[in-house]
Amino acid sequence: MNKDQIISFINDLPIDQRIEIADQILQSLHQIDPDIEKAWAKEARRRLNEFEEGKVKAIPGDQFEKEVQELKKSFSE
Repeated sequence: MNKDQIISFINDLPIDQRIEIADQILQSLHQIDPDIEKAWAKEARRRLNEFEEGKVKAIPGDQFEKEVQELKKSFSE
């Protein structure tokens, strides 16, 4: 089976199966270091705990975007 036949076959599959195939392909391209994955999970948990405990507050997405754009601008000057 050549590449075009494989792509055609995959495109005929239900979306959930295509997502699973795409995920597996991406994982094979981006080998994840388990130690780094654990560190990110630990950091995510720490940040969530801080939010749930009221130590940090969420901001609206548009405000975040504005602040990011302002930071970008300050770095490019």
